[in-house]
Amino acid sequence: MTGGTISGMVAPDLRPLGPSPAAGGWSAPGVRLAGPAPFTEDALTVVADARLDNRAALAATLGLPARAEAAAVIAAAYHRWGEDCPARLDGAFAFALWDARARRLLCARDVAGVRPFFYRAAEGALAFAQSAQMLADPAAVPRAEAIADFLYGRVLDAESTWFAGVMRLPAGHSLMFEGGRCRIARHSRLAPAPYDPARPAPETLRALLDAAVAARAEGGERVGVLLSGGLDSSTIACLLRDQRKALGAPPLPVFSMMFREPQRSNERRHLDAVLATGGFAPTVLELDGYAPLQDFGGLLVATGGPSLSPNLACMREVVAAARARGVEVLLDGHGGDEVVSHGYGLLDELAARGDWLTLLGEARGAADNYGRSRFALARRVALRAGARRRDARIIARLLTPFDREAVPDAERPPAHLLSRDFLAESRLAERLRAAPRPEAAGGEAEQHRAVLADPLQPYAFEVHAGFYGAMGVEARYPFWDRKVAEFCLGLPASEKLSRGWSRLVLRRAMAGVVPASVLARRDKLDFTVHLARGLVHHHHEQVMDLVASAASPLAPHVDLARASSLYAKIAANPDAAPGRAVQMIWRAVSLGIWLESGCRAAQIEREAAA
Repeated sequence: MTGGTISGMVAPDLRPLGPSPAAGGWSAPGVRLAGPAPFTEDALTVVADARLDNRAALAATLGLPARAEAAAVIAAAYHRWGEDCPARLDGAFAFALWDARARRLLCARDVAGVRPFFYRAAEGALAFAQSAQMLADPAAVPRAEAIADFLYGRVLDAESTWFAGVMRLPAGHSLMFEGGRCRIARHSRLAPAPYDPARPAPETLRALLDAAVAARAEGGERVGVLLSGGLDSSTIACLLRDQRKALGAPPLPVFSMMFREPQRSNERRHLDAVLATGGFAPTVLELDGYAPLQDFGGLLVATGGPSLSPNLACMREVVAAARARGVEVLLDGHGGDEVVSHGYGLLDELAARGDWLTLLGEARGAADNYGRSRFALARRVALRAGARRRDARIIARLLTPFDREAVPDAERPPAHLLSRDFLAESRLAERLRAAPRPEAAGGEAEQHRAVLADPLQPYAFEVHAGFYGAMGVEARYPFWDRKVAEFCLGLPASEKLSRGWSRLVLRRAMAGVVPASVLARRDKLDFTVHLARGLVHHHHEQVMDLVASAASPLAPHVDLARASSLYAKIAANPDAAPGRAVQMIWRAVSLGIWLESGCRAAQIEREAAA
C-alpha cells in the first residue's frame, strides 16, 4: 500500500536540477519520474508514496478492484475529477501525476502533511523529491531566516526550507506545473465534525481510534508499536493487542526505552502496568548514559540537517531493535496531544466570561503537565484577556506575586541565543510578531484548529520520514487519522478539559483498555535531563568548542558569551538544568556541527543515491 520515495523532474532539456531517477523509474521526452513501480495507463503516469484510508471506497466508485494499488486509484481519480482529485483522497500521500496529453504535472500532499514533498522551480523546469537536501545546490548555504528560526525553536514559514529556491509543498496543497509555470492551491483542510451530544464522545472516539489502528496495521507487513508509559502509545498498543488476540495472532511486538535515573524520568512502573495486561512481546532498552552526539553525522543525513527533535538521538537504538526483529512498520503515538487536544483553550473561554474561580480549578491539569504553578498559568490567561476585560487586568496583577516567572520584560533573559547583529539580519523579531500563536487564537475551538494548522506539524512529519526511512522502517500515526482529528476538532472544550483533567475524552475512551494508572497520569516524561547529562558527560569538549570558541561556525549567528555562560550552568548541574536552556544549547550545538561539516549532508545523500 505504500509506494516508497518518489522524485522526478520536468524540464525542456532535463538539465540536472534534481535527483536522478532510481531503478524502476520512468522517463519520456522532457520528463523523468522516479519511484518504485510507476503506474502507467494510457497517457497518465503516476509515482506515489501513498497509503489511502478510503482506497476501497474509491476503488468501488471508480470501478477498480478493491485491492487496487494506490497509484492506480489516483490515476482513476484524476480521470474522473481532474485536478480536483486530491480532495477526494483520504490518508497519507505524496504523489506526482504526469498527463502526457495536456503536458501537465499534478502533485499533491495529504491534508496533515504526513508524507513529505519538496520542489524546486527555475527557468521553466521543476524538480521534486521527498527530501529537501536532494534538491539543494551542492554549494548552497542555509538561509539566515532558517538558521534564526531553528535557533529560536519555531517553524515560522510553511513553505521555505533551509535552502533558497527549495520549497516545501504545504500540507493539504497541490502543485500544478504546466507550460513552465508552477501553481500552488489548497485542496483540503481539516474541518470539525458535527458534535452530537446524544452520542457519548468517549465511545465514538474509541471506535474511531480502533479503526485507525486497524487500518494502519493492515497490509501484510510485520507491525510493531513504540510503547512508552504514556497514554498515547499505550492506547495504540492495547487496541492493536486486542485486535490481534481476536484474530488469534501471536503477541504484539512492542519496543520501549527506559531511563532509571533520575527517578522523576523513570516510566518503568507505567510501562510494566501495560505489559502486565498481557499479549505483548516486549523489547525494553535501558538507555541511561547514552551519548546524544554519537554518529550525529548519520542523523544529520537522515533528517536533512539539524532538527527540532532531540529525542531522535536516543530513539535510534529502539528503532534499530525493531528492525532487527524484522518489523517493517512501527505505529507511533506522535500527535496524540495535538489531535485530541488538552483543552486548555477552555481557560481562555472562562477568562472571557470572567469565571476566575473555575479557571483556577481547571488550570491544574495544565499546571501539572507543564510543571509550573496553576497561578502562573492563570495569570498568563488573564493577561491575554486583559485587552477586553478590566477584571482580567486586575486578576493578572493579583496573581503576579504567585508567578515566579513574572519579571519585567527588561529583566527577562531572551528565549534564544542569537547575537544582536544576526537577530537584526534575520528579522526574527519582526517575523515572530507576524506569526500567529495558537494560544492567542481565541477559545478552544480556535486554538485547536491553530495547533493542527501550525507549520510545525508537517515539519515534524518530514523529520520523522527521513529518520525512519534511514532506519529501514515505516512509521504510521493512528492519531493523525482524518476522522479522528476532525471528530476531536468538533468536540466542545468540556469534553477535553474538566475538573483539571486534560484530554478527558481520551482517558474516558480508554477506560477498561489501558491500565488505570496510565489513565491517571497527569505528567509527561521530560527527556531533557538525559540530553543534558549526555552532552556534559560525553561531549563536553565538543560543546565547549562550539559555544565558547571565537573560531566556532556559530560565531556569526550566536551570542557566544551568553551561550557559554548558559552551558556552564548546565554543566555544573545537568539534573537541575531548565529544559528550555538545554533545548537552546542542543539546537546551537547541532547547528554548529552541521555548519562545521559545510552542510555536507546534502552532498553525502546525493552521492549515496547516485
